[in-house]
Amino acid sequence: MRCLRSIGEGQQTGYVYLSEENKSILEDELNQNFRISIAQMESAGQDKEIVEVRVIKKEKIKLQRVRRQFTIKEKKITAGINLELQQAIEPANLAQYTITHTQQEGLDFNSRRELTEDITQIRQKRKFSKITLVAEVSRYLNKECLFIEDILSTTLEGTEKILEVVNQYNELLYDWIIPRLFKELYEIEEYEKKEQYEVELIKLSSNGYYQVTAAQDKIVRNTDENVQSYQDKSFHLDTYCFDSQPEKILFWKLLEEKRIKKVYFTGMLTHGQSDFYIQYIDPDSHSIRSYYPDFLFQKEDGTYVIVEVKGDNLINDPIVQAKQEFASQMAVASGMTYKIIKGSEAGKGMYTELLG
Repeated sequence: MRCLRSIGEGQQTGYVYLSEENKSILEDELNQNFRISIAQMESAGQDKEIVEVRVIKKEKIKLQRVRRQFTIKEKKITAGINLELQQAIEPANLAQYTITHTQQEGLDFNSRRELTEDITQIRQKRKFSKITLVAEVSRYLNKECLFIEDILSTTLEGTEKILEVVNQYNELLYDWIIPRLFKELYEIEEYEKKEQYEVELIKLSSNGYYQVTAAQDKIVRNTDENVQSYQDKSFHLDTYCFDSQPEKILFWKLLEEKRIKKVYFTGMLTHGQSDFYIQYIDPDSHSIRSYYPDFLFQKEDGTYVIVEVKGDNLINDPIVQAKQEFASQMAVASGMTYKIIKGSEAGKGMYTELLG
């Protein structure tokens, strides 16, 4: 899906060819992550139509870009670095690396039985030797192995204690030991520069319109009878095509809310069709990607709120969290607010927290 985002302007049709083995794998993944089957996904497009979307208003907003520059300076190293490994292996810190299995019997809350078992031992662990430990630390800190070997041996814990802890919990090498060594070796100076710039919510298409495929029950046009009184409040495009019913329901609630001056659905056109996007670092590929939020609305006091609607099962997804982190930074710098709302809440019309 990520590859299909980079093939040009507008929506395109992609064909997926699967072997029986891969089809089984995809079926499991769809069920686990989205609670749908391949058959449901295939039938999802049967009620869709191709819509020609035209620009009504060339809306522009001002954002503030924050540029940060980091300079690393080497520090003078002294023997006896304290890695605080005793603190690292406290139960509270190790809880995030613990794997538990819970079995529940019965549906009634008062009478149901739960059996929880610690199965952390099934976790795959790499067995480090002194040589491989030094090599791994050296790789991350960009220092010679002999230098790292000397540093580890002169810590308060010593190399043997570090090996014992790391071989028990590999994660502590990357989450605890290497970061602390980095702080002992380097000093980081940060410089920040803010620049204000203007962005267009939508760019004009060369042929005068964009083609979008959308489900018929998720299309709202500015010519619909029930939106005539809201022409000045929204619709920078003549048609909004929503991805889900929760998005559509939330749009109507925001449109009818008297404390909101303007509301725009901005998550519909991507592929470079809008300048209103947020760049973030993908935690999986560690590359820079662009993300287009779902809604932008302006409150009575003139401030803007950026809103993203996400399925309840995706709220804690690492990519969603990365988007939220970078979007919040941009929003704060621009005097805005960034909010994520669960799909279940949006579907029930629960939006008042977005105005807080």
